[in-house]
Amino acid sequence: MARNLQRNVAVVVLWAMVSTSQAFSQTAASPSDAISRTIESDLESGAGVSPLDLEMLKTFYAARENRPAWYDDHGLNADGRLAIATIAAAAEHGLSADQYGLLNLSKPLSGHNPALVADRDILLSAQFMHFATDLRAGRNFLKYLDADVDVPPNNFNVGVELSRALRDQKLTEFVQALPPQSLAYSALKSALARYRAISAKGGWRDLSFDRSFNIWTADDASLLSLRDRLSIEDPVLSAIVRPSSSDIEAALQRFQARNGQPSDGVMTPTTIASLNISASARALQIAANMERLRWLPRVEAKSYVTVNVPDATLQVVNLGVPILTSRVIVGRPKDPTPIFQAQITDVVANPPWIVPEKIARQEILPKAGRNPSYLARHHMIIVNGQVRQLPGQSNSLGLLKLEVTDRFSVYLHDTPSRALFAHNERFLSHGCVRVQQVIPLASYALTGDITGGVRRILSAIATGRTVHLPIKTPIPLYVNYFTAFVSTDGILQFRPDVYGRDNRMIAAFSGSRFSQNTGTISACRHAT
Repeated sequence: MARNLQRNVAVVVLWAMVSTSQAFSQTAASPSDAISRTIESDLESGAGVSPLDLEMLKTFYAARENRPAWYDDHGLNADGRLAIATIAAAAEHGLSADQYGLLNLSKPLSGHNPALVADRDILLSAQFMHFATDLRAGRNFLKYLDADVDVPPNNFNVGVELSRALRDQKLTEFVQALPPQSLAYSALKSALARYRAISAKGGWRDLSFDRSFNIWTADDASLLSLRDRLSIEDPVLSAIVRPSSSDIEAALQRFQARNGQPSDGVMTPTTIASLNISASARALQIAANMERLRWLPRVEAKSYVTVNVPDATLQVVNLGVPILTSRVIVGRPKDPTPIFQAQITDVVANPPWIVPEKIARQEILPKAGRNPSYLARHHMIIVNGQVRQLPGQSNSLGLLKLEVTDRFSVYLHDTPSRALFAHNERFLSHGCVRVQQVIPLASYALTGDITGGVRRILSAIATGRTVHLPIKTPIPLYVNYFTAFVSTDGILQFRPDVYGRDNRMIAAFSGSRFSQNTGTISACRHAT
């Protein structure tokens, strides 16, 4: 919330900057002269906008030889009108135009005073560049809201790029290129508009069913309320004039599938809770996920591995085409899997597990103290005071591990508890990612093919020894947190906010109080 307030303060500070510079610019012969004096006076005083903002403005106006960009003798020019209209449409992207001083920017400009033209031009430049940066690369105060988020900055020199666009008379193209150019983003943008429209019409009423509710035995009033609720989000059901119980059951199953639940048509408490999430809450959830899409690299790697933690799935994308989808097990709520971008660098067959000191102290050693055979039974030894689990079928990492270059010491690996992959909710680990299809994944990492390296991997496992299989070209890995996304068949999906990241982000960009997640993961913490 504090960082969010900084943006509001920035608007006030900008006004202070241009107001306090009036004494220098009132005698200016031209707006260009006034712009030069305003920026230089702020440099000399050390007051006004932040160093980063001032650098952006200096770069921008230096490229223009301090000529105004948005105003002329007649007021706003065409580029200025487009800039303000672009900020005014911020809500389409889940942003707020109020955060960019739109009310001040859109005030009419009277007279031809060079100082007034300069001041208003500088203000619009600063606020438009703020907006462009947020839309292009995401908002930093949200990106670093949780301590366990590590995504590299999207390099975007807004001063240079905006100057070039104005010089080449391509501001429209500049604006169009600001948001992510992906189908995932455009789909969420459309969904945001749809759920806001639903909310504006009153949304839907809460359902008060209990676990005994059954579509086939329900009374007419209950069935009608369920039909009405499902029809709002289900175009198939809404197109049926007189839907039968079978039609309503099928719609309920589709709803459950869209929300990551077993699509059995049973009215569980989880299903009821999902049905009662309001349309306005869904809109905020979508906006939060649009923000996360802005954190991704603008030039996506042709081939990469991605993990969506709330969906507990992993996908291998080769030359833009998904070639492998696997269930995964990710961190439990108290040990969340972080969000990060890194590289897969190494495949290890029969890996040992070096037990993190905290796990050893809090879990392993107390158990060993109570049961002298505990360490031997779990194939553990103590070397130089460090607990180590030997390679083998019972090793907590399973038979394969893929090394990753993240600062959290989180990696991808096998598991001896493979029955857990059958669970619908797979938030069970201490932070690392257990992969059901780990052999095809390792094969792809080694050969670029999900089957080409299988024989080599199995041979390495068969030795019973720890074998390192280096990867020739490191593979990009994106570990993401998308609770709203569009599946490959174009269907909008929602998943539970298991770590509360959505709630914290929504509270932050809404200016509310929130509980920050300050925890970090120092190692892959799988208990035995």
